[in-house]
Amino acid sequence: MKPNFKILLFIIAATTCMQGIAQSVEHYFSESFKKGIPVHITNNRNKDYALKLNGKITGGEAVNSGSANYEMNEIWYLIGNAKEFKMYNHVAGKKFALKLSGTESGSEAVMVAANDATLLKITEQEDGSFTISPKEETAVSFNMFGGAGRDIKLYNSNDDGGHWNIKHIDTQKALEIKYNIDAQGGFDTNYKIGNIAITVDGNRSNITLDKNSLPSTAKYYLPKNAKVSVDAGEAFHGWNIGVVGSIKEQELPENGTQIVVNITVDKENIYQYLYYSPDEKGVPYRIPAIVTTANGYVFAINDYRPCGNDIGFGEVDLVMRHSVAAGSEWDGHSWTEPIKIADGLGNSAPETWLVGFGDPAVVADREKNEILVMSVCGNRLCWHGNYGAGTPENPENPNRMARLRIKFNEETKQWEATQPEEVTYDIYPLFKDADGKAHVGSMFIGAGRMAQSSMIKVGDYYRIYCAVWAVETGKGRHHNYVIYSDDFGDSWNLLGELGKDFNDSPAPYGNEPKCEELPDGSVLLSSRKGYGRYFNVFHYSNFEKAEGYWDGVVSTDRTGNLKWGANDTNGEVIRIGNTLFQSAPTGNSRSNVKIFYRHLSDDATTYTPTELSKEWKEIPISDRGSAYSSMCILPDGESIGIYYEEEPGGYSMVYLPVNIKKYLKTEE
Repeated sequence: MKPNFKILLFIIAATTCMQGIAQSVEHYFSESFKKGIPVHITNNRNKDYALKLNGKITGGEAVNSGSANYEMNEIWYLIGNAKEFKMYNHVAGKKFALKLSGTESGSEAVMVAANDATLLKITEQEDGSFTISPKEETAVSFNMFGGAGRDIKLYNSNDDGGHWNIKHIDTQKALEIKYNIDAQGGFDTNYKIGNIAITVDGNRSNITLDKNSLPSTAKYYLPKNAKVSVDAGEAFHGWNIGVVGSIKEQELPENGTQIVVNITVDKENIYQYLYYSPDEKGVPYRIPAIVTTANGYVFAINDYRPCGNDIGFGEVDLVMRHSVAAGSEWDGHSWTEPIKIADGLGNSAPETWLVGFGDPAVVADREKNEILVMSVCGNRLCWHGNYGAGTPENPENPNRMARLRIKFNEETKQWEATQPEEVTYDIYPLFKDADGKAHVGSMFIGAGRMAQSSMIKVGDYYRIYCAVWAVETGKGRHHNYVIYSDDFGDSWNLLGELGKDFNDSPAPYGNEPKCEELPDGSVLLSSRKGYGRYFNVFHYSNFEKAEGYWDGVVSTDRTGNLKWGANDTNGEVIRIGNTLFQSAPTGNSRSNVKIFYRHLSDDATTYTPTELSKEWKEIPISDRGSAYSSMCILPDGESIGIYYEEEPGGYSMVYLPVNIKKYLKTEE
């Protein structure tokens, strides 16, 4: 029988390939920690993220992913062989190794006593990257579970985020950076300086510098024979960074090299970070709201998201800090430490509405020293609420709503927050018609500033307005309504008629909305959309009874010049005297937040959606990635405080006082 040479050649080729794979893996392994081969492990999807440990190791600490800094906590040792090994970290030493909490998706990776560590297996992929799996279960692999910069957990091995690149680290020579810093005159809030960019074989990593933990010198250990560049990266607000002796796409010399980084305060930059996102635990902040109280304090309130996402994904909290200087100084020393005013209990909460609190909508009373905070809450994704349409299989569970108050104690001179209370069923019935049909299955109030009238007072409080993002029951189309309260949020009413269907709402297809009162008492609705805003105006025929009519919705990018790129993002509308302001990002993606402004005529007949969409001018605020924003009038009455989301992170929370008087003077 003649040999089949095609089959024989295939077997030889396959055997050679298998040997090649084994050889390419095995040189990363060693038989003991003492003889360990130092390696650096980066993610294949996000190549500037590496496996690392943070902090002192005593046992039970999570293994993280984070921006590759090439420090000792990113050096690993693979002890054993590709089919069976344990994983050690340089800073944890030989006493600790990696353990997985299980073999199913979501199992965590932590450091434990080496004897209790998990036996792992490494498998090479077609592109030369590797999966790292429990020895007996290769269908799952290490993954940056929940996104880059989070704890390492197991997930499907086919997911590219579970594929890793391994390189041999050269510990015999180092890149040494000497840091010289002059922090005099800097803001307390702006403790993060910016980035030094280290590019290794074309993959750029940003090392974030923190003035509170900045060493005089630091050593960075890089892969063998790597081509390296070092540059000043992005300086955060309030800082200047300069690099002396930078290197460009070259190997380190045999004795390593040193460069110098000079850091100084940018005293002309008055932007202040109230929160850097994500924080040290990897938890992001989002959704700004800002108000000024009657006695001159400025409050900044926003989401803190331990679940990493919106309401419906788990725990979300509301946090607050305020200016103790009554808005008279903005030097970074005048903000209180953050406190939690609404504490979501997560998915184990005893009641649904207590799972999370987010998207704060706030208003400070113009006479009394108190603040109303309205919040979406619960465990329901906004699109999936089913008020009025529950079944035994899918019980009624709309986006729930909560209320809390913050009041000034005249005796202690302290601000005190009440506990949240659920008000879901105080508001949803407003959207049932005479036949009992619910027009809204789920909703939340547009986050940011609620508006308070300067002229309509029924009882003890001036009227307040807010607008809701609402999903049409059973059809999933989003639209807007406006509600008002004459008792500072104790009870609510619908502004205008409910109408017969979706198209009768003040803004069909409107997204996150805001309101503002115009000089004659009418109410402007400004709603989020791509390229511009939806505008509509409610005109009163009777203030006390809240009777009147809506003009008709327009798209400002079509009827006027309030327009920008394709991004569809929450912003804020606010009025000072006869000048109207609108904030929004202006790039095609979420970037370059600006404040737009236009003057209002004394002629109330010009307060129509079409006329109000014209003659806007702009004030630049952000020159980088930026998104949601909220504004308040500062105590001097001539400045706006804008509180907005901006890179770094996704997103950090930035405050900026803007003297709008100088812009308005140029118009005179």
